[in-house]
Parts: sequence; C-alpha cells; structure tokens
Amino acid sequence: MQNITLDTITQAVIDHGDRGKSHPRLYEIYTSLVRHLHEFVREVNLTEAELQQGRDFLNQASHHTQEIPIGEIHLLTDLLGISELVELLHDTHRGTEGNLEGPLYVPNAPERQMGDRLGIDAEGDTLFLSGRVLDLDGQPIANAVMDVWQPNSKGAYDIQGPSQPQGNFRGRFTTDASGKYTFETVVPLGYKVPDSGPSGELLRLLGRHPWRAAHIHFKVSAPKYTPLTSQIFITGDPHLDSDTTFSVRSAIIQLQKHEASDEKAHNQSKPFYTSEFDFVLRPITPAEDHQAMAKQYDYTTK
Repeated sequence: MQNITLDTITQAVIDHGDRGKSHPRLYEIYTSLVRHLHEFVREVNLTEAELQQGRDFLNQASHHTQEIPIGEIHLLTDLLGISELVELLHDTHRGTEGNLEGPLYVPNAPERQMGDRLGIDAEGDTLFLSGRVLDLDGQPIANAVMDVWQPNSKGAYDIQGPSQPQGNFRGRFTTDASGKYTFETVVPLGYKVPDSGPSGELLRLLGRHPWRAAHIHFKVSAPKYTPLTSQIFITGDPHLDSDTTFSVRSAIIQLQKHEASDEKAHNQSKPFYTSEFDFVLRPITPAEDHQAMAKQYDYTTK
C-alpha cells in the first residue's frame, strides 16, 4: 500500500491480512485494540522519545526476577485495573465473587489434610480458618478441592526469597461430606507488590503507593461446578480502601481474638484468632462445559 497518511494508516493496519477469516474473535480484539491505540497516540501527540520509553518499559517488565519470577506483565495488568475489570465484566453475581489470581500463584501445591497447618511462621499470629463449600441452594459440596496460598506474617510469599521453604503457606485441601474445610495458618500481612522494577518506578512517578490489603487466595473446584478463583480480605487492614490492584470487594472476614486459655486454644501458647467463610459455587453451564472440553483459543494455527 502506498501514500499512507494520518487519515488512512489506522484502517490500513486493520485491513492488513484476511480480516478475521482465520480467527474472527482475535480479529475483533485486534481491530478494537488498534483503533484505541492509534487514537491514544493521536490524543497525547506521542513523541518518538516517549514511544521508545514505552518500548523500554515493556521490555523491562517482561524480564524474570527473584521478586516476581514470571515477569511483571501480569502485575502491570493488575496495577492498571485491567485484571479486576475483566473479573467484574464476567462476574455472574451468583455464588462467591471471583477475584484476581495474581502473579504469585504456583500450581501443584502440597496436598494437606483437613486441619493441617498451612505453613511455618513462628512469629505469626495463629489463625484457624474454617467454613463450607456450598451450592446455590445452600447444600454442601463434598470433595471440593481448595487450593490455598497466602503471604506469611511479614507479607512475603515463599517464592520471593530463600527465607521460607518451598510450598510454605500453600496447600490443597478437600472438603468432607458436609462440605466443610478447616486449616491452621497465620494472619497474613498486607504487603507491597514487587516495586524494584519498572512497575514500581511507574507507581512512584504517578504518586501511587504499592500496597495490597492483607488477603488469602483460594481456588475452589468441584465436578459440575464452575471453578472459582477468589480472595478474602482481613477487616481493619489500612489499605482496604486503597488496594493498589483495585480488587477489594465484599469478601472481607472479621477475625475473632482468643486468649491462650480459651477452650478453642488448640494447644496455643499465645493469643490466636478464628474466622469463618463459606464459598458458594454455581453449577457449570452447558456453554462452559463445552468450552472446558474444547481446545482453548489457539491463534497460532488455523
């Protein structure tokens, strides 16, 4: 194509190719993305130097580090509110609210028995967390698998440094016949997202803080039910109203404090906490069942 101008370049980019014949959904996303990106460039009158800064930023964000082993692209979509926006767009408002997986999930967590301690942290305040996994009618779901992960009492995940053993504060539990789960852990501390890289520099330049409110992550699944990824937050955390990933919604638990002499002490030598939270799963729809069985989108082949 010749004689490209300001008026023709956007459509030329969109029309280059088979215009969605191979992959209609990809073309739909691509077309909208190109239009918005080109409009953004026009709106801010982007300079060559600023474009290069953007390239450098994305290149740096893709690098793997000890702080965030998969790189910062996932973190960046969280910080821009994109990840939570996608959750909100597709939340059915039935059952427990979905929420961000985050960039620090690790598959194949250790299998743990009901009541087990999730991790080792001698300085942390013990928390006994329990509840049930239920269907929309309030009936228990037996043998639901719960994949749990959280930071320790200092706000650190096991993969962020050598101070914790691998798999610390990660575990997979299975609910009993009454849908109940229970495990021992520590009260997690809110923490700063990894901020030594380009995402942290962006936050500083914008005057934004990097703090996340204290939370525990869950993936809950059972046959014939839609898998749930969610987070529960701790009431009283100072960043509940300003979590840097914009992901605090209504799943907030109240901790009840107990003295070591309490009958619920479970052999504790210092004060500890208890709390309960029930997860509600919705049945899988025929469309979701079909999608789960079908091959996921593959934009690399026809």
